[in-house]
Amino acid sequence: MSRLIRKSWNVFVQAIILSFESIMVELLTEIHGISSLLVAGISIPFAGATLLLISTVLSKKITVFNSWKLLLVGSIFLAAAVFLWYDSVTRVGASKEGLLAGPLETIVVLILAWLLLKEKLRKIQLVGVIIALLGFFATVSSRSLDLSSILPFVITFGDFEAILSAIAFAGGVIAMTRLVKRHSFIEVTGASLLISGLILATILILSTSQTSIPTIPEWIYLISFSLLPLAAALLYVVGLDRIGASLTSTIASSNILFTLFLQLLFKGLGVKSNLPENILLAVIGGALGLFGIYLIHIEKDSRFRNGNIGN
Repeated sequence: MSRLIRKSWNVFVQAIILSFESIMVELLTEIHGISSLLVAGISIPFAGATLLLISTVLSKKITVFNSWKLLLVGSIFLAAAVFLWYDSVTRVGASKEGLLAGPLETIVVLILAWLLLKEKLRKIQLVGVIIALLGFFATVSSRSLDLSSILPFVITFGDFEAILSAIAFAGGVIAMTRLVKRHSFIEVTGASLLISGLILATILILSTSQTSIPTIPEWIYLISFSLLPLAAALLYVVGLDRIGASLTSTIASSNILFTLFLQLLFKGLGVKSNLPENILLAVIGGALGLFGIYLIHIEKDSRFRNGNIGN
């Protein structure tokens, strides 16, 4: 167990950083008045370019652009996912967005992998899907303090954006899964972040309502913020190498609860936070979602069943 902890601590850190990313989007948009499109259009391409530069230094050669068609498709999905993610956070808050999108993304990835990649579905995974969906509906219901109003479910525009974000992320994951079979994960991640960021930056420039140039303080905020997706991507890559894809994905999903707990902590310190109205129901939904994700990924990595954690 201690050996596993030594191998996986970085993924827990990645989950916390991902939580901070969502929370910082909320703070940047609500406190500093920076639009979600401006946050995504500047910070994401900067993070991607930096990550790609790191990959170039490490491998001395970048080959991912040879698969430009698949890379473009994945980047388009990622651009849509990031924008919907950030914009949803501004509407429903970081914690609820994560609680909604986290389990749903895993479910959609599983279904798409079954349909497109011909991966087999096991009974335990189907049980995980059902539990994760229960968590999803519990989270949707957390907007109300009245438990008698759970049915019918009321889905706000921000909830809908979180759902679409999960679907778009899942589409990007499928494309990236094919790319990493041909190229290293770090260069695939860097290239996809760069291209998706450039797509968002182009939309930002063409948008008539977003033509103002960021001020110097805003540039400082945005460049500093870009270190969060950069660090999260790097730590995720390290996790894949150390403990495998299934355990990394499961641990990383803990960010859906980390976000809620961090927001509660910040609110206690006097920081404005957009939290679900029914915290208890949100926690229950997050716990169900996390358990469902665990069941979906369980026993996919035979190294851990055999006690071999890697080098």
